[in-house]
Amino acid sequence: MKVAITGANGFLGSYLVKECLRQQMEVYAFIRAGANTTLLTEHENLRIKTVNYQGGLSKQFSEVKKEAGQVDFFLHNAGMTVSIKNDEYYQVNVGLTTSICDALVETGWLKDDGVFVYTSSYAAHGPANTKRPVSHYGRSKLQAEQVIQEKMSKHLLVRPTAIYGAGDEAFLPLFKGAKLGVYPVTDSKQRMSMIHGADLARMVVQDMQKETGPLHYNDGQTYLHKDFVEIFKDLFQKKISMFPLPKWLAKFSMGSSDVWHKIINKRPGITLEKFDEISQHWDLHTTELKHSSVKPEISLKEGFKDALNYYQENNLI
Repeated sequence: MKVAITGANGFLGSYLVKECLRQQMEVYAFIRAGANTTLLTEHENLRIKTVNYQGGLSKQFSEVKKEAGQVDFFLHNAGMTVSIKNDEYYQVNVGLTTSICDALVETGWLKDDGVFVYTSSYAAHGPANTKRPVSHYGRSKLQAEQVIQEKMSKHLLVRPTAIYGAGDEAFLPLFKGAKLGVYPVTDSKQRMSMIHGADLARMVVQDMQKETGPLHYNDGQTYLHKDFVEIFKDLFQKKISMFPLPKWLAKFSMGSSDVWHKIINKRPGITLEKFDEISQHWDLHTTELKHSSVKPEISLKEGFKDALNYYQENNLI
């Protein structure tokens, strides 16, 4: 079987590439010009292709089709996760998705019975306590899902919860704080869910051959911040103190960061809107939503150890 993957050099994308290769698929990995490919390793069945998403996708897909023939699966994993410009979410998550779908239909690169797989997010549904998107990111992901449902006859909409593991840097600040013995928290009763990148990739590759979704992905456990602290204590072999941080102070800090990053025209690691979103309850696995039937294998403790090893090996912590 043959599969094309956008955003293949990123954190989750690299896990999807590895899992598809493990399943003996021929992988066409799309990356932007100049993209960092350190998370990708050479393999006889891996073909790395540079793509310009700004235009001419039909021509680019046609050129690869001449070389590869039709693909059985197209995994659209590229997207915008954090931005200080709200319109970027829609330009990338909705606009790019629309362009890719149109190019696939025009070129016939995806087989008639092929499956379009989209990496969406829990954010497209919204937190457990609101049941609707609460951010431009979430709304853009939901709109992208709707485009796919309209344009692609066979598809799988993948909605993962917070993803972590080796290669991810979103959780790096928490690890750095824990190493110093401090764990700041604005709501100690916040309910969270998690999924390791390797588990998610394995589950998606199995599901995409039989499901349509939207499917929600998590490890089946509900976590509180104290659960994270206990794991950090074991990993760092030291006392970790939970530091109550007033939400207003955290929001003031995020808001100030937004202003600064707009001035210097640089994308921050987190925005005020993103902070408001992730600070809510995300235990959607306790709801009646449709979830993947494939079971996760990596515990949070194992996954955090995996992430820590990556941070240490790359001198990030």
